[in-house]
Amino acid sequence: MRRPPPIAELINFPVSGGVCLVAIVATLCNFAHYNIEPLTTNYLAFHGEPWRLISSIFPHVSPLHLIFNVYWTWVFGSIVESTYGSLRTALLMALLAAGSSAAEYAFAGGGIGLSGVGYGLFGFLWVLSRYHPELRDAVDKNTVSLFIIWFFICIVLTISGQLPVANVAHGVGCGLGVLFGFAVSGPKRLRLIPRFALPICAVLIVLCATTGRVCPRQGDEGSQGAEW
Repeated sequence: MRRPPPIAELINFPVSGGVCLVAIVATLCNFAHYNIEPLTTNYLAFHGEPWRLISSIFPHVSPLHLIFNVYWTWVFGSIVESTYGSLRTALLMALLAAGSSAAEYAFAGGGIGLSGVGYGLFGFLWVLSRYHPELRDAVDKNTVSLFIIWFFICIVLTISGQLPVANVAHGVGCGLGVLFGFAVSGPKRLRLIPRFALPICAVLIVLCATTGRVCPRQGDEGSQGAEW
């Protein structure tokens, strides 16, 4: 597993570092009991306030939640940013955030935190590590095992009522990251498949989060919802 750059190099990774810093500030505001409702995902995300699909990744509900997500966002984000540049990294993170947040809202009521983005970057780099020798150390077997095991632990924690976890965001974020990975670096004869699949997934997610949602109601004010 490639070591992340030291914090002293934060300025060299404005997107990855910026996302982590904003997450820290938003979480501290949450801890200080400032109103973070405008950042969360609810029905307004599809009625004139689409930024909620992205802003909901910044607040976290506990120090451990924040540390875990910021660490992996920095680890994976810095690799992507050094490889593809800041603009493409920002676009990728925004799409992963919006997709995972909308899916979590559609099927589980919404949540907060960077975990959908983290799993998305993991899936993206997992694919790239298979096709690009220079990125072979981006995701090793131990990291793959950690993310898979943690995914299922989170499902158990949610089902048992021990901890509400944004499992839909985890799964959808990872799936989108894998599709993006194959779209940009898979075998050339197969790249058209994920390139067609991605917009189809986007349309399906939006439909599920709007007309397909079980109880879409105007009084749905949203909440901090699930974490991780």
